[in-house]
Parts: sequence; structure tokens; C-alpha cells
Amino acid sequence: MPHAHTTFPASLDALVQISTFVNTATHHCKMSEREAWHVQLAVDEAATNIIQHAYGEQANGTLALAWNIDAGVLTITLTDTGSPFEPETIPQPDIHSTFEDRQAGGLGIYLMNKLMDEVSYRFTADGNELTLRKRFAEATAVDVQHFTIEGRLDARGTAVALEPVSAAVTAGARTVLLDMHKVSFLSSSGLRSLLMIRRELNAHQGTLMLIALQPHVEEVFTMTGFSQVFELFDTNDAAHLALRERGE
Repeated sequence: MPHAHTTFPASLDALVQISTFVNTATHHCKMSEREAWHVQLAVDEAATNIIQHAYGEQANGTLALAWNIDAGVLTITLTDTGSPFEPETIPQPDIHSTFEDRQAGGLGIYLMNKLMDEVSYRFTADGNELTLRKRFAEATAVDVQHFTIEGRLDARGTAVALEPVSAAVTAGARTVLLDMHKVSFLSSSGLRSLLMIRRELNAHQGTLMLIALQPHVEEVFTMTGFSQVFELFDTNDAAHLALRERGE
């Protein structure tokens, strides 16, 4: 069960570090960009409330964060030793009121409940404990797929050659390995299509690896700067080793 925990100073200056810590969890879950943003915003609202209200003017406070992943659920826990918090005393914001009557208070808790699947609070011997949970689709075997591409990736042949890859990504594949040792020609049309696949995978925290490029094909990547955009590997073994090192 993947998990991590750490402690931050209860300061607004720590919000960026907190966001980075949370990002490791959403990346591990392979959440979509939108799902990851929901988690990031909910935790930011929670941490800001703790820093500004639980501790207030109190200096040297700390904020402990922990996350764990189990059965398709990401759980994030924030623990502090500030003033006890009573969420039921916070009124629901009126999001339909006019500009003149609109009050800004209570929006943080409102957003947490809208963005996460479950929000719970309890006061323990260790202090205030706020728990946020977000469900996500777990990766399955179909999410990792290997393709051998062959022929000409030009304005005519690219669509046919890459159609199975595009279909797999649309169906949910998130780690795609393309063996390109049989690709004899690559034009800008082929580069654009590969870039579109990479962008779609990137939006879902996915991975695209290109393997065993012929020298003249790899030269096109180098000339256009695409060698810095794509992950290129000499062999299948090298690509799979990189995946194992990342825990994918």
C-alpha cells in the first residue's frame, strides 16, 4: 500500500511544498489532470484554514500531512495542534446570493466537500485531524501496452500506423511503449501525431516511450528538438528498467 508522511511548518510559505508533496500522491494514482487539481485545491484550502485559523497568531506551529493509497482510494490526513475546530459551526456559503449580499466566509470547507468524495474531522490526543478521501480508477493490465510500429510515418501512412495506439489510449491505456525499429521514414506529420498521443497521455499522468529508433529517424527528433520532448530508449530492456525504477 503506497504511503508517505511528513511535517511542515504551519506557515503560508509552506503551501508550495505541501502542493509538491500532494502531487506525488496524485501522480502515483495516475489521476487525470482535473482529478489531481481537485485534490491539490482541497488540500490547499484545508492547510490554509489550519494555518490561519487553528494557529492564528501562534508561532512555531506544525502541520503533519500523510497520504496512503488503498483499493482505489487516496486518503490524505492533515494533523495540527492548534485550536480545536468545529466544522458544524461554520455556516454554508450562499452561492446564489447577489453581489451586494455575498459573503466570502466558509468557501474553503465548501470547496473541500465539493472536490473530495469524503471529508471528516475529529479531535484526538494528537490534536485536530482532518481526513480527505478521493476515489480514482485503478490501473489494470490493459493500461500498459506495447506496440511495434512499422513503415512510413508520413502524411499518408501515419494515421494507419498509429490508429491502434490512439484507440488503446482512448480506451484507457496509460503506459505505452512503441517499438519503432521497423519505422523506415518519419516526417513532420508523424511527429505531430506522436505529439498528440503524448499530450493525451500526459493529461492523464501517463507515459509514452519510443524504443529502438533507426538513426535517420532519431535524427529527425534531434533536429526538431523533439528528442527533449519524448523519452527515447535504445532497447526494450532499457525502457522496462526505467518503468521498474519508477514503480510503474
